[in-house]
Amino acid sequence: MPHQSDADDELELTDYLRILRRRWPWVLLPFLTVVGLATAFTLRQPARYCSTAQVLLADSEAQVAIQGDSNVFVASRDLANEINVAYSDTVRGEVISQLRVDPDVDVTGDADSDVLWFQGCGPTASLATQYANTWANVYVATKQQQAADSISAAVGGFEVRLGELRERRQQIREPLDALEDRLAVASVANQAALQVQVDRMQADLAVELQLVDAQLQSIASTITLLELDSELAGTGTARVIQIAAPPSSPSNAPLSRNLVLGGVVGLILGAAAALLVENLDRSIKTSDDIAGVPVLGSIPRPGRDLAGVDLSLATMNYNGSSVAEGYQKVRTAVEFARLGRKITSLQVTSPDQAEGKTTTSANLAWAMSAVDHRVVLADVDFRRPRIHDVFGCPPEPGLSDNLLHGTPLNRLALRVDDDRSNMVIIPTGAQPPSPGDFVASPAFSGLLRNIEAEADLVILDSPPVLPVSDSLSIARQVDAVIITARAGKTSRYQLTKAVESLRAVGADVLGVCLIGVKAESASYGYGYGYGGSGRGARKRRKARRERTPNVPREIIDLEPRSNGAGVAAAADRGARTHGDGADARMGVGGRRPGP
Repeated sequence: MPHQSDADDELELTDYLRILRRRWPWVLLPFLTVVGLATAFTLRQPARYCSTAQVLLADSEAQVAIQGDSNVFVASRDLANEINVAYSDTVRGEVISQLRVDPDVDVTGDADSDVLWFQGCGPTASLATQYANTWANVYVATKQQQAADSISAAVGGFEVRLGELRERRQQIREPLDALEDRLAVASVANQAALQVQVDRMQADLAVELQLVDAQLQSIASTITLLELDSELAGTGTARVIQIAAPPSSPSNAPLSRNLVLGGVVGLILGAAAALLVENLDRSIKTSDDIAGVPVLGSIPRPGRDLAGVDLSLATMNYNGSSVAEGYQKVRTAVEFARLGRKITSLQVTSPDQAEGKTTTSANLAWAMSAVDHRVVLADVDFRRPRIHDVFGCPPEPGLSDNLLHGTPLNRLALRVDDDRSNMVIIPTGAQPPSPGDFVASPAFSGLLRNIEAEADLVILDSPPVLPVSDSLSIARQVDAVIITARAGKTSRYQLTKAVESLRAVGADVLGVCLIGVKAESASYGYGYGYGGSGRGARKRRKARRERTPNVPREIIDLEPRSNGAGVAAAADRGARTHGDGADARMGVGGRRPGP
């Protein structure tokens, strides 16, 4: 993923695909985990069968008799009430009483069709069917009983009211009945007067009696209708319109569907994990992650044909390999940079430890010497020297012995005995008491000037920048600096901090060499040079692995290619800067060493 330096930059689809490809283990792990869990869950689940019965709802007969048709605006509320009735303790208790078990039944409804669905589930098809039908039948029976009880209660209430009205009517007629009794036994002389009183009282009570009689008639009619509805309650309030049938197959989700769902969920989680890890990982992955300093070259990770071999001298032992080709590109970049400026001393360092600075120093020195440059590779990492391990020679005597004990340089330098190069190495020598003060001393600077005068290019393998100050002191004394960074280890912050520290002391940072970049293609070098297939290629690989540099401990001179002018100039410069002793310590003879 190219980490954008500008906060306004947005990732494109290709960036996300590159992240997922680079972080494929983080995508694969959640995918396989979720798919595995889905498979295990599906296989461990017992068979489950489900069957459904349907019940059509009807309004309460008592409500129809009293209120007429139900209000359509409360249909949904009534449906919810019916579902509550289906789940009530009365229904559940009767179901458990019949089945001797509390079944798994789910009741749902549809207000548009006034239908309840009773879905029963069980370990077998017959039990699922029995659960659904039993619950639906108990619910219907409960509704019917509720309807009958409702009508009976209503009839009882109306009968009480009917008795009250009849008693009221009797009370109203009592005076009239008494007057009519007197009329019946009165003499002929008094009958005319009593008849007038009876007629007058009947007229006075007529309206009240008519009202009571109308109420009596209405209540009597209602009671008659309710008694008729009571006879129909057995088929009224709710009825089963579809009985549950045994299912032909389990209702469990099929394995294929769970695998697909698990795979989709796993990919989503994997992609999220990959993006999260990428966001948290601030290390450099590719040259696109480096900003503010040129990238001299990217050294790919070794392929399977180089697995387990030491690549400290890949340019010597595995010429033509992907790693060697990478260092050849770095050499080309350095040569191009030298065209525009004078670079005779080149420091190789890194932000932190184990980031490939020694390997880069050795391979770059060999690559430069192989094109007819006289190269001196000096190990100035006095804390953890490594050059002597790469070339298989003792670390002492070396540079420190020149300044501490006066050992001439021509007794410290070692020529790499290979006719393909013109390369000399100088180990560190004994560790000085204070390496930081040692490399910052004027005497050490004079030593570097004298070595520069004896070669086309001096490459210094120096300590890392961030842990110690040695590299900053050395950087002030050289013409240019190369920083190595290891892909997947060096963070952008470390690299930026190292570059800033070097530039703060006036160092000319030539660029960055990125080590261990994942190769975009398995075939590097377009099929030329090292590699290939077949028995012959395997023999060539074996022969190159067995080859090691021959570095004899022999006394040689570090004499420049041109003439003595270079030595004289260096001696003169050292004498002016560091005193008369610098030239004496060089021990430069007049002989020109062989190739």
